[in-house]
Amino acid sequence: MTNIALVVLDTLRKDAFDRHFDWLPGRRFERAFSTANWTVPAHASFFTGQYASEIGVHAKNMELDCDRPVLAERLSAAGYTTRAFSANTNITGHFGFDRGFTDFRTPDGSEHLTDEELFDWRRFSRETHTTGLQKYLEGVYECLRSDTKTIASLRMGLTFALDTQESVEYGGTLEAIDEVQNIEFSDNEFLFINVMEAHEPYRVPPEYATVEEPALTKSVGDISLEAVDGDQIQQAYDDCATYLSDCYNNLFDILSRDFDYIITLADHGEMLGEHGAWGHEHGVYKELTHVPLCVYGPGMDGTCSETVSLCDVYETVLDSAGINDSQGRGKTLLGTIDDRECITEYLGLTTWSEQKLEENGDETEREQYDTTQRGYAVDEYYGYETIDGYEETGETGIPSPKERLASIVAELDVRAVEGNTEVPDEIKARLEDLGYA
Repeated sequence: MTNIALVVLDTLRKDAFDRHFDWLPGRRFERAFSTANWTVPAHASFFTGQYASEIGVHAKNMELDCDRPVLAERLSAAGYTTRAFSANTNITGHFGFDRGFTDFRTPDGSEHLTDEELFDWRRFSRETHTTGLQKYLEGVYECLRSDTKTIASLRMGLTFALDTQESVEYGGTLEAIDEVQNIEFSDNEFLFINVMEAHEPYRVPPEYATVEEPALTKSVGDISLEAVDGDQIQQAYDDCATYLSDCYNNLFDILSRDFDYIITLADHGEMLGEHGAWGHEHGVYKELTHVPLCVYGPGMDGTCSETVSLCDVYETVLDSAGINDSQGRGKTLLGTIDDRECITEYLGLTTWSEQKLEENGDETEREQYDTTQRGYAVDEYYGYETIDGYEETGETGIPSPKERLASIVAELDVRAVEGNTEVPDEIKARLEDLGYA
């Protein structure tokens, strides 16, 4: 079998990647597009090979609760040991993203081992709205009633109840290095890593900081709820990209000793004042959807200028693992790349973005921003919907790209979901630290 690592450099813009990651070996895909503007739907796409609207995982439903088997489940069924390290609170067992992983870790060193004979504390937490000691006692009662390993489940529940998982200081790559160095990898491994150095709060060690750490932008779309210093934010972000490059250089060196393929990508980009917008809470602007993607492995070098999608990552991992019964929308990135087209999606505001606008008195804008917008990429062209109309960049031989986008959307088998995700109380503070809640 082939050892495969999938590394997400969360929120890293394509232009920042081009400036700071010239050391990274592998084949670079110059026109790679995410399927979404933010973390949860983007991860759902490359974990399933489908668009977020098809699997129903997006701002209105953050839990990876689709019926189709996800990437780690497929690899596990094929005999792989599946491991993960995620510095992003959104991509943890709290929202079902530990599906299929036998070893799921977070920056504070806590470890969640998937075991069907243990009581599922994370699912219980998601579905129970009490907090603190009351929640734990209710969990103990349900654990005792369940057909699970009682002592081991109670011990795991106590660990879970005491898990505060404070936000990692700089983004998680140093912690990922510590974890990876202490694992003895076998010959049939899949490793997923998400690190957050390029994400708000734009924090780096003092020796990397050329400006003071800025306050959280607190922006939704092009509405900035507080005044921002654009130059400071842009420079702080670039400092983060510099730091991330140095950290990942060390991590990549360690991974290359054990892994045949290393797929490096960003799940989405970041608005740094373009269109008057900051962060990544709204829209399918090119600054959000045009992302870095590099595949390191046998025969993978040079650059590819064809348009590709993060849906293709799902196919690429399965292909490198020798699993050929594909169920995704994408195509493998190993070998010749044919012309292809892809779409990007923004499927409404998250609960916390709605609350930001409502608390600020921007009720009219909330209705305006809580809509669906999509983009279309093919050849050298990218066209995308905004609240002000359809905008276009580049060229294509397609006669009417806007109509082509509409026809693709009409063919999607959209999975409807109801209501917004209930965010557990114990992780709201972590999301606030990242500028979300």
